[in-house]
Amino acid sequence: MFSVNIDKLIDMTETERESYQKLVDTFLIEYGKECSTLALIGGGVKAFKMASMFMKAGNRVLFIDGDTTTEVFLGKYKLDKNLKGIVDYMTKEEHSDSLKDEMICVTNHEQMDIMFTGALEDHVVTPEEEKQMAELLETYQKDYDYIIVDSDDEGEIAKYCKGTLVIIDEGDYSEISSENRVQELNDKGCNVLGVIINE
Repeated sequence: MFSVNIDKLIDMTETERESYQKLVDTFLIEYGKECSTLALIGGGVKAFKMASMFMKAGNRVLFIDGDTTTEVFLGKYKLDKNLKGIVDYMTKEEHSDSLKDEMICVTNHEQMDIMFTGALEDHVVTPEEEKQMAELLETYQKDYDYIIVDSDDEGEIAKYCKGTLVIIDEGDYSEISSENRVQELNDKGCNVLGVIINE
């Protein structure tokens, strides 16, 4: 089982911390455990920082790097490319306890664990493999208060979460494009709860 120090990735300015804290507090008040699996689209490290704020609010959190189109977190940590992750789960016919143990990467914060993408050279997940994500979320939900997923932009992973938040950079934001983006994701089966404008 791998262990990583996440302090550098969750390091924030006071302004950032206040913004993320407000977002998480609002979410917890409005949705609570109804949305115990939450996907963020367009998040990357921002999704990770938000997951850390769920942890700091007293929750046990699993952060899943569910964007199989890029290996942001494996690259940042320079970890072994053979590290097991969600791709391995989705492509295995049998899911043993040993695979489960290999997939979880503990952090220097007892209340937060990480699951990376795993190795996927062509970055293509078939519809059959993709549906294993729902099983994965259900499998781990009993062990954590919240599962926060950094989803791919198309929402192929997000649609298996109970709720989705979309992060849009301020320079790319317009009311019409935002509405269209939300509609597009909802049509794919995502339950979009709102849009976060990243300043």
